[in-house]
Amino acid sequence: MEKKAHVLLLPYPTQGHINPVLQFGKRLASKGIKATLLVTNFVSKSMQAESSYVGVETISDGYDEGGFAAAESIDAYLISFAKVGSLTLTELIMKHENAGYP
Repeated sequence: MEKKAHVLLLPYPTQGHINPVLQFGKRLASKGIKATLLVTNFVSKSMQAESSYVGVETISDGYDEGGFAAAESIDAYLISFAKVGSLTLTELIMKHENAGYP
């Protein structure tokens, strides 16, 4: 079975980082590469639905209700993001692998 190219795009989850990565994903999609933008659960609540060729999936950063601002510090956020985010990212990768888009 032929493997299809699939890129998971994970921007830093703060203002100013998501849109440039989304635009990059659109460029990849225009070249026939499956692109999926990963955003945190909190960020996804503020995103407007956009019809595009880039899929959007969510992962947890451990601060699903308040996002970056709910963390006690930047260090606390990054520690939580590394711990919780890596678990939910692993689940997401497995989901895509089982669907034929690893």
